Amino acid sequence: MKNSIRILQVDDDEEDFMIIQDLLKDISRQRYIIEWSPGYEDALDKIKDNEYDVFLIDFMLGRYTGIELLKQIRKNNNHIPVIIFTGQGDERIDMEAMNAGAADYLVKGQIDSNILERSMRYSINQAEAQLQLLDHEQSLRMAEKFALTGRMAQVIAHEIRNPLTNVKLAIQQLQDDLVNPSESMLSLIEMIDRNCNRINQLIINLLNSTKTAELNYEDVSINALIDEALELAHDRVQLKRMKIVKEYSNDICDVYIDREQIKIALLNIIINAIEAVEEDHGILTFRTEGRNDQCIVIISDNGKGMTPEEQKKIFEAYYTKKPRGMGLGLTTTQNIILNHKGTIKVESKPSLGTSFLLTFDFSPNKKN
Repeated sequence: MKNSIRILQVDDDEEDFMIIQDLLKDISRQRYIIEWSPGYEDALDKIKDNEYDVFLIDFMLGRYTGIELLKQIRKNNNHIPVIIFTGQGDERIDMEAMNAGAADYLVKGQIDSNILERSMRYSINQAEAQLQLLDHEQSLRMAEKFALTGRMAQVIAHEIRNPLTNVKLAIQQLQDDLVNPSESMLSLIEMIDRNCNRINQLIINLLNSTKTAELNYEDVSINALIDEALELAHDRVQLKRMKIVKEYSNDICDVYIDREQIKIALLNIIINAIEAVEEDHGILTFRTEGRNDQCIVIISDNGKGMTPEEQKKIFEAYYTKKPRGMGLGLTTTQNIILNHKGTIKVESKPSLGTSFLLTFDFSPNKKN
């Protein structure tokens, strides 16, 4: 478990909060930081920031119940474990709490420090295991989608390139056969040729975005590589007059990757963040940390954010809201990360900003 566990206790009786505080003091093996919320609305406001590791929620919260709060927490896609407290045992409430997604159900008068510590520990471990399973399933779906997209791209390219080649040959033959063509005729021929070239370039970009590139692995400092990618976007950052915040891990955060490929992936995310923020108000934050033999990279902006529907489409080829964008930058980024057996996730809220979370395996030299 973590060095310190952050707890939010939601209870309309402050004396119950003080009792739990005293019980936590008797647990020497773990440091706990507990906060109190007196009711439903206040709790929802505190929960928004996702800064807690476990919630302790009383069943009775004035005109609301703890189970109503639990359902709202899950509705907001919050996976933090919830332990429901009640004044007396009731099998019906117990079943209702578990069906709503509670990790445990405890009767106040029967709780001691050992029961409380064990319940929180098991709940947190179970939630972490479920998240790891969800991440694994998501990675598998991404890999399957990537492979399917690659096969579809090859079929589409084949079906389009054959007639496109015939059109190009016909244009060339037409240019050779025309005698003293008018300017309007030449203009039409040039327009057809230009659009043929554009279609061909779109096909090349699509194939490249789904292609598994041969990777040149080496030990790379992820902090230094972020700096290199950021330097490539220096002019754009300056034009937007953005603030850059670096919260790099003090530990060695070396990863085993293809330097140039991951630099492209980082740069694509950085450019998307730059385009999402307003001039003079943009903040771009980079954070790295080591966790369970993996290096975590979090890139966050305070831009316009995305709706849940937009987040579902963000890695799809040709999906874009930019007037001049092709919608392949983040598709390419995702494919690069998956080729490295890494993961990429996006979290975003409209008007609040977007965060990309990347994971890479540490360098084998660091593990040893």
